[in-house]
Amino acid sequence: MRLLPAFALALTIALPASAQTLLSEASGNWAGSTGDGFTFLARLTQNQDMARLTIWGGGPGSPAVAEGDPQFDNPTFDLGAFATKQELEVVDSGTGSILQIVTEYADEDGSGRIVTQLQFIDNQFTIVGFYHGGKLAGQPFECDVDLWNMTSTEDGTTRTLEPVGFEALNASDWTWDAAYQRGFCRRVE
Repeated sequence: MRLLPAFALALTIALPASAQTLLSEASGNWAGSTGDGFTFLARLTQNQDMARLTIWGGGPGSPAVAEGDPQFDNPTFDLGAFATKQELEVVDSGTGSILQIVTEYADEDGSGRIVTQLQFIDNQFTIVGFYHGGKLAGQPFECDVDLWNMTSTEDGTTRTLEPVGFEALNASDWTWDAAYQRGFCRRVE
């Protein structure tokens, strides 16, 4: 009988904890203030050095609940390391709700704020905007991307982005540096 407690202890030490720290939670209706659309419940949780974004959906007129499989689950959506603030915000755009994922961070090289905007469009969780501003090695930088109009404004200069397909804006493979990898923002050197 003494083997069973020892075995349980060994498993507890060997296996990672399944619960993740809840950083922020937000709910809303994708149709915005009209309330005529699908409801959602979004959670941002700590996932090692990253932040996981999970979204559950509900039907029109019924609240979304965190039960069963989520509609959306991206375990590496945003930075978790060095974050000083991480929260979800719901903004009514007038034509629907936008879920904003806000991260503020600071480390030995710099500090900044990242805001990623997401909407549920044609059954796809779609990135519609991205902002990253702050200081790196004492130098200020700013990149504000409007994916509705395919423009990027960096340090006061606006440029037109190359058109991309709707699927290229799918949030399922978005990570904290996707805007840089996809050429929406340029890296500060």
